[in-house]
Amino acid sequence: MENIKMGEEWSILPPEEIGSQDFFTDLLEDLYQRFLEVKEGENATYIPELAKADPDLFGISIMTTEGRIYSIGDTSELFTIQSISKPLVYGMVLEELGEEYVINKIGVEPTGEPFNDIMEPREIQERKYNPMVNAGAIITTSLIKGDTLEEKQEKLFNMFSRYLGRNVNLKESIFWSRKTGDSWNRAIAYMMLNFGLIEGNVEEILDLYFQQCSILVNCQDLALIAAILANKGLNPITGQRTINENYTKNLLSVMFTSGLYDFSGQWAYRVGLPAKSGLSGSIIGVIPNKMGIAVFSPPLGTQNKSVRGVKIFEEISQRFKLHIFKPDYSNNPLNKKKKVISSLFKKQDYLPSFLQHLYDKYLPLQEGKIYVSEPDLVEHDPNCFSICIVTVDGTVYTVGESEKPFLIQSISKVFAYGMALEDHGRDYILTKVEVEPTGDSYNSIIKVEENSKRPYNCMVNTGAIAMTSLIKGKSPAHKLNRLLKMYQRYVGHPVYVDTSAVVSEQNQGDRNWAISYLLRNFGMISGDIKQTLDLYLQQCSAIINCRDLAVMAATLANQGINPITDQSAINPEYVKDLLSVMFTCGMYDFAGEWCYKVGFPAKSGVGGGILGVVPGVMGIGVFSPPLDKRGNSIRGIKVCEELSQQFQLHIFQPLN
Repeated sequence: MENIKMGEEWSILPPEEIGSQDFFTDLLEDLYQRFLEVKEGENATYIPELAKADPDLFGISIMTTEGRIYSIGDTSELFTIQSISKPLVYGMVLEELGEEYVINKIGVEPTGEPFNDIMEPREIQERKYNPMVNAGAIITTSLIKGDTLEEKQEKLFNMFSRYLGRNVNLKESIFWSRKTGDSWNRAIAYMMLNFGLIEGNVEEILDLYFQQCSILVNCQDLALIAAILANKGLNPITGQRTINENYTKNLLSVMFTSGLYDFSGQWAYRVGLPAKSGLSGSIIGVIPNKMGIAVFSPPLGTQNKSVRGVKIFEEISQRFKLHIFKPDYSNNPLNKKKKVISSLFKKQDYLPSFLQHLYDKYLPLQEGKIYVSEPDLVEHDPNCFSICIVTVDGTVYTVGESEKPFLIQSISKVFAYGMALEDHGRDYILTKVEVEPTGDSYNSIIKVEENSKRPYNCMVNTGAIAMTSLIKGKSPAHKLNRLLKMYQRYVGHPVYVDTSAVVSEQNQGDRNWAISYLLRNFGMISGDIKQTLDLYLQQCSAIINCRDLAVMAATLANQGINPITDQSAINPEYVKDLLSVMFTCGMYDFAGEWCYKVGFPAKSGVGGGILGVVPGVMGIGVFSPPLDKRGNSIRGIKVCEELSQQFQLHIFQPLN
């Protein structure tokens, strides 16, 4: 392995960790030797040829965006790319057809299901799949343009050649094994054909799909692919443009939320980098603007991920604080982007005039329905609309009725989760509630993890009720008082509960009773269910306004310190946890599309509020009661989309 020269590209790593020019050489040697002893997992049997691979093969490669590659172990050993081909083909189709056309064909919602799940007809009709799972990937392949199969093959192989900087070859035995024996994916393809989602001859499309998965690569090739995505689509070895940089954020977004299938939420929570895994035992990870990392080790764990690969990425991320929502070091490249955004805000009248433009543009919008627990309880004005931004230095910008009170509703789930984390710690909480996005609605009643019966995440009602049951207190009144004091730290003034709203929800809450009994049946909650539900409804019925919402968001953007009062609202150790789950699950069955289009952590509530966090920069609050079919504010989504585009707030948006 080449000795590593310390240079500008490593400045993302904390300076105190850097000892000598041989630091990274020693690091990779240490990782290799420690994880070489891991003997867990088994080779994939899904494809018979993969089961024959030597389970002792093991390699790690890193490539910087300047083209320097550092490797250890079996990094020249060839294996098939398998599912790591999916984001690359998706990128090619985006370039050919454009984002709007493709997203109407292929959804971007996480599924919470295995890579080869056969979907229900309702889920297919609602596009509850994404290009990282087989159903979405086969549709993606069907969109490759060409008059003949040969023309499409040539286009596909040329794309891979641009990524790898060389001609590509297939492993024929893998291809023929899949072509002649893969009835499962053939069933998926014909199911998609049945719903009119596949274009062209289905058998030719399957040939093309099996070929893209059978391309031979090695660990160094995969590190190069990851480095290209880190380098805004430019191959750092050849200097060739591999993919339009405007589409790299799309690939990184869907990799972050869905790249590891039913382990994607855990990966986003623990590792926090865009990544993609493959059944050959490989994983790639992208550190935007810096480097790509690849690990190859065939034995897979229970969720079909390389056991060594997952452990190594967890180790690297935690040791060097690479999670995208970790506090940034002063020389992190993301800080350059933050400085540019902050400088735009400081231009006189620029942000206030833009907010006024958004207000004037969307106030006339007359779409959506207002949530009511029962008729005539509260008079809701569909034209009530406000936008508020609070920066981490405490500057406040508002437009519209920013002091108009409303109920926090499901936005409370973020803050109750933070309380539970502080009360019990991360490890214990993860035994009670998962962090997997599911693509299901907020009030889904049946979605619990099949093996452990844990709720999939705390942003939907099932997980939120389980979280509320964990809030500590000597009595129901003490628990409520603790919760209200917590809100006060975030907003900077006392917060009260709307009693009539609580009583109304208690009388209309049969679904939440059903969820609670289901949770108790699986041993996920215990004690008095009524007390837990009462506290849950009280936390959702806290009265806030749009300015409060933006201050709460700015507190999370400011690592848990309220920028108005300078008071600590939450242990900064847990802010990363809240932002991670908000990013992947905060908008329910719109969470994947939100990450794809808007790209910063957010949480919505049926009261009409949306809370958005731009880490290190600002908090965003939008209030507008009319909701879409998913329970999200229609005006709120449009405002956040425009703010993201105007100021390049998407976490994976290349800085221009």
